[in-house]
Amino acid sequence: MLPIISFLSSFLPIFSFVFFCLRNNTKELWVIFLYCVFSLLFDGFLFSSTWAFENKYLVWNIFAILEYIIITYFFYIIIQKRFVRVLIVIFSIVYLVTFCIFATSNDDQFNSLLNAIGSVIILTLSLAFFVISMRTSEEPINLLSPVFLIVIALLLYVASTLFLYIIANRLTAREMEQYWGINHVSNILTNVIFAAAFLLFRFQKKNPSPENAAVDFTRFPDEW
Repeated sequence: MLPIISFLSSFLPIFSFVFFCLRNNTKELWVIFLYCVFSLLFDGFLFSSTWAFENKYLVWNIFAILEYIIITYFFYIIIQKRFVRVLIVIFSIVYLVTFCIFATSNDDQFNSLLNAIGSVIILTLSLAFFVISMRTSEEPINLLSPVFLIVIALLLYVASTLFLYIIANRLTAREMEQYWGINHVSNILTNVIFAAAFLLFRFQKKNPSPENAAVDFTRFPDEW
């Protein structure tokens, strides 16, 4: 039941974006929307295809690289500090090299190394975003920002699943099925927050206020 709920929850941010944000030109929101679409497509492929289910670890490895590229690009957009952008490039090179070395070496089990490295990088970028946000502005931080909520969702997801990813390839199929509920719950929570972020964007666009504009989390000075 939980996997089905997790799968259906993927429709929430997609519908929310289509109804409330489709006509916006905010690049970072479009990036997260595309991430949600690809996530839904991969989940649907696993549910509907016998081949995909029998080769689910290969499918997960393919999605891992796509997920990493999309999310790091999101951070590349919202964090305009040169130093952090250089780090993103370095992290990405390390990740891609690791992917090329290990991704096809064992497709019959969950690739803990790839997913753990990707999660650590995303976790680091999430924390960097918050640190830079706090240092950049002397104004009170506006927690009701769509981008802020999206980063919160990503942070919660990687923090919740990191340990699971680290130990996943040591689990038996039965244990994997038992503990994978953590991933499903995290996915549901992430999709709900994504949907809330898209709804909030629409609300703030229709009802602008000085409080909503206190801090623009998507704009930082170009210099470190």
